[in-house]
Amino acid sequence: MAKRSEGARGSLAGLIRGDLPIARRLGDPRMRRIIRQLQDAGWPIFELAGKRCAFPADLDAMVYEVLAGIGQPGRNTALKPREARKAKKAAATTKENTCA
Repeated sequence: MAKRSEGARGSLAGLIRGDLPIARRLGDPRMRRIIRQLQDAGWPIFELAGKRCAFPADLDAMVYEVLAGIGQPGRNTALKPREARKAKKAAATTKENTCA
């Protein structure tokens, strides 16, 4: 029985458990409120025994991927709604200016 638990402990070494530790790993403890949304968006966060968990290397890779995509069109999906709102607002402003 001891061998089995040692094997499990080795495969889960470095596991981060809980929203607050995950948010700390991402750099801002206040982000704990959006961990669920990140999980739903496809981030490498999973639930284990009722707590959200992640591996540090997977989180670091995802953060790198997101930061590398900033400034490149079509890569960062988090910016698309904001860009859509800006385009809609600009179109409305242009329409008002041309009708007047």
